[in-house]
Amino acid sequence: MENPLWQFSLDFYRRDSVSGFLLDCQDRLGADVCLLLWASYRQLAGQSLSEEGWRVAERALAPRRRMIDSVRHLRRWLGRMRPYMAWPYGWCKNYELRLERRQLAVLWQLEQEHWPGERTALQLAAAHYGMPQKDQARWAGLISDYRGENAG
Repeated sequence: MENPLWQFSLDFYRRDSVSGFLLDCQDRLGADVCLLLWASYRQLAGQSLSEEGWRVAERALAPRRRMIDSVRHLRRWLGRMRPYMAWPYGWCKNYELRLERRQLAVLWQLEQEHWPGERTALQLAAAHYGMPQKDQARWAGLISDYRGENAG
């Protein structure tokens, strides 16, 4: 399951400003963090995407999404009872990460297909989740900062 999307996701998400933003979008807008990471990856690569491509990606992730949501809710609940529930919390966190890694592997497989696009992946994601303009600008800025720091 090692692939460039997974490596990018680990590196990009590791930044506090990025993880905070993506988790806020997840909690406030119901956004799928894996799809937002994929959109960020495509944006960084200058690849556009079609509405159909976005829908295919969403459908491909749907089977595991409910499971991930359940594990996340359990982990957050256990987190309120730390330190008494440290072991189950850690187990849930690791399992959630493994499921998200599989989601990103699915998206990487889709990335190998040709998806002619009319819009940027950021525009599609923002439209799908009803993301306000200020959040769209912040997201674009996070990607731009990442690009600037990783320019070789």
